[in-house]
Amino acid sequence: MSEEILSLIKSSTKEKDNIQNVEKKATWLIFTIGEQTDGKNLYAIPAGCVKEILRNATVFPLPFVPPYVNGVLNRYGDPYVVVDSAVLEGKEAQKSFLFIVINDDSHTCLRITDVKDFFTATEKDIVHFSEAELSEFYEGTLTINKQDVILLNVQAIIEKVGKEIAAA
Repeated sequence: MSEEILSLIKSSTKEKDNIQNVEKKATWLIFTIGEQTDGKNLYAIPAGCVKEILRNATVFPLPFVPPYVNGVLNRYGDPYVVVDSAVLEGKEAQKSFLFIVINDDSHTCLRITDVKDFFTATEKDIVHFSEAELSEFYEGTLTINKQDVILLNVQAIIEKVGKEIAAA
């Protein structure tokens, strides 16, 4: 009887070890921001952050907002703030009409240039920035097909927009 219990405990421990050794995977939406041709305009956000991708939506300008806020668009009767993250980076404003609707209650969209792909990566595939080099809006990088993809920190962008619009 005690041998059976011991064998059950050992098998349970092995199963637990196998479960812990399984690496966490995450799926990322890969897209471009801006018209750069040097391959340094690839960005990614977790696929779970994406509610919808909109094309050709009309953006209505707003007065007294930061330059990276393009205005609002109408999504099923609700206003969504349009953020141009190229302007956040100090680059030229995008002229595209492609938007990622963020999957939360912030009613925020990111203006992007093009959708490239969905990519599944493990945690070990991601290079997180150290505190010294940590940018306000980036979590790290991911290498896909020998190209570095910058991981956007969507929550940090949303918080910045919220604070600056509230202060205006």
